[in-house]
Amino acid sequence: MDEKEKTIFMSEQEKTLLYKTSSILRKDTSIMSLNDIIEELVHVIESKTKEDRLPDQE
Repeated sequence: MDEKEKTIFMSEQEKTLLYKTSSILRKDTSIMSLNDIIEELVHVIESKTKEDRLPDQE
């Protein structure tokens, strides 16, 4: 089953999640494992929260 066929069987929720994770990570996440996606999302969140901290909060 190729990627196009897999997309046909995805629920709307799965399609939305795929779109959002791809947008956040700025890459195609359809071929990534769930663990890899989570790891990269955590990295993005950590880097964002680190940037948002004020210097006296570190």
